[in-house]
Amino acid sequence: MSKTINKEDITILVADASEMFDETGCVPGLDGEEVPAESIVPHAKQYISETIDDSNALCDSKILDTPGFTLVISWLSQKWLQKCQKLAPRGTKNPDQHLSKQQQNECLDSAAAELVREITQRQLLN
Repeated sequence: MSKTINKEDITILVADASEMFDETGCVPGLDGEEVPAESIVPHAKQYISETIDDSNALCDSKILDTPGFTLVISWLSQKWLQKCQKLAPRGTKNPDQHLSKQQQNECLDSAAAELVREITQRQLLN
């Protein structure tokens, strides 16, 4: 039987991950160890890319329940949607629905590169 984490618990864990990032530039990894946040970006990018290609794609629940992954995927998905919004018709509420998979993946590539730059710059400032 698997342990299910409810939304309230996830919110607390992500808040803790965010605090850890603010203090150290790291987030909790799969085993709870501190890992650099930018090292999770490729995994988050792969997850989003798989959902672009197949909206029914499943990710390992162990990864999805990792607060660091959840935090980074949240950051990356926000950036990705912002990039998609710039290409979609004006006033579109769901820009990703108006773009081809190729355009969505190009936005994702750009968003991931931008997120890694921001994380790296933030670490240099601390």
